Amino acid sequence: MSEHKRTNDPQAVRRRIVDAAYQAFVTQGYLATGMQELRAKASVSGGAMAHHFPAKRELGLAVIRDRVAEAVRQTWIDPLRISSDTPTAIDQIFTEIISELSENGSVSGCPLNNMAIEVSRHDDEMQQALGAIFEAWEEALAARFQEDIRLKRVAGIQPGRLATLIIAAYSGAMAMAKANQHTRPLVNCQAEIAALLASKYV
Repeated sequence: MSEHKRTNDPQAVRRRIVDAAYQAFVTQGYLATGMQELRAKASVSGGAMAHHFPAKRELGLAVIRDRVAEAVRQTWIDPLRISSDTPTAIDQIFTEIISELSENGSVSGCPLNNMAIEVSRHDDEMQQALGAIFEAWEEALAARFQEDIRLKRVAGIQPGRLATLIIAAYSGAMAMAKANQHTRPLVNCQAEIAALLASKYV
């Protein structure tokens, strides 16, 4: 079954299951992935799987809360919070994502977008968990724009609306990039967002 040795560390086993599920859900989809397949990928027994995740839905929620939320935080929210220049931070986020995808040679899509499109209509709790991640992302962007207004760095914007536009543009471009297996939509989106922000910032 595997290169993984048996362990008495329940948290390590749980992390391994969630990691395997996250990778599978992002690349091939939640609905297309079976629990037996995930057992094999995580190299765990049926008993261990049932102990941590008696149902696939519970594993899906863990992936959303533990991995998808973390991916958005690391990729978008943290860079926005630590940067002193909002347009530069957004542009750099795009550059790093495009570079990583180009190096990988494939586009799996945005983990949050993938899960939202696939499971939101099937489960209210998953929908709420995914919505909360979008909300945190939107709030982080809007807070930066609001602070820039306060510091008189930008004028003529609605922070919440602009945050929604950027997230929607990025998510759509990532979906197009996944469909085409090419980063061009992200490159175009990056350029247009940069031009829009340049027209608003002083």
